[in-house]
Amino acid sequence: MNAKAGMSRLLFALIASALPLLLQAQQPWPSRTVRIIATSPPGGSVDFLARSLAEDFSKSFGEAFVVETRPGANGNIGVELVVKAPPDGHMLFVAPPGPFSINAHLMSSMPFDPAADVAPVAMLGVAPLLLVVHPSVPAKNLRELLAWLRGEGADAHYASQAVASTGHLAMELLKSLAGVQAAHVPYKGSAAQATNDLLAGRVAMSFVNTSTTLQYLRDGRLRAIAVAEMKRIAAAPEIPTLAESGLPGFEATPWLGLGARAGTPLEIIYRLNDRASRALAHPEVARRAANLGIEARLLTPEEFAGFVRAESAKWADIIRRSGAKVE
Repeated sequence: MNAKAGMSRLLFALIASALPLLLQAQQPWPSRTVRIIATSPPGGSVDFLARSLAEDFSKSFGEAFVVETRPGANGNIGVELVVKAPPDGHMLFVAPPGPFSINAHLMSSMPFDPAADVAPVAMLGVAPLLLVVHPSVPAKNLRELLAWLRGEGADAHYASQAVASTGHLAMELLKSLAGVQAAHVPYKGSAAQATNDLLAGRVAMSFVNTSTTLQYLRDGRLRAIAVAEMKRIAAAPEIPTLAESGLPGFEATPWLGLGARAGTPLEIIYRLNDRASRALAHPEVARRAANLGIEARLLTPEEFAGFVRAESAKWADIIRRSGAKVE
């Protein structure tokens, strides 16, 4: 075989190997029904956002977008379906931070690698948390709460919706930064039961969702200590942040995002990101999101990917120091 013939065969082999990718890139998207996997049970913020996006996307992209609910393993079950599907944008997921940036540090084994297998598509919103206490706790601000925890409140218990929830990790972050102790009482995904026990005084404190708590603050059944955001919230501007109350840089905010399998064409990711931003800006969607305690926070795909990496690094350190684990 002469050199010219060998070069021709090599060129042919390169073209043949690249052809499937070229054809895939030329195919219209979406070309069939798109499945959006909701990683939490029906009725909550994940379900609401997934269905809001599906309704808007179906109209905007001219193909059906359907929601499938696949909860479990702190979001891993639903995301595993997506990362095992072809990277063609026909299967997406909506999830809280767990499968994006937390679970890999909490769990001894993972069915996928979030950093390698997941493509962050769009930030869908944040749900600010408030640190609140039962009125029996003799503290009206963070300084007094920490003093109480170091003294007669040393055996205090705090509630969270579940192990590895943002409320759980937020309290572990506070304990680590402030050098205090409090026992964790997780409620296996039941925010309502956690709130009921907090209202009854069976637990002393908790990080809770803003929208579901303001009524209890107004009628005196709970007392607000601080906001876990970097800035005060519009719904209760009189409540200081933890950062300005003595824990500089403190931020622990639940968020929700739209994701796809890594390798999904960037053109599709950008189209989804743009359309998601438009869908969430619709007045009725924004109103219903606010009722669930969700505030818009729009990021480009690159910004969202950077945010996810930063969140992963932050919680890896807190989880390591706290010793929190999920088997």
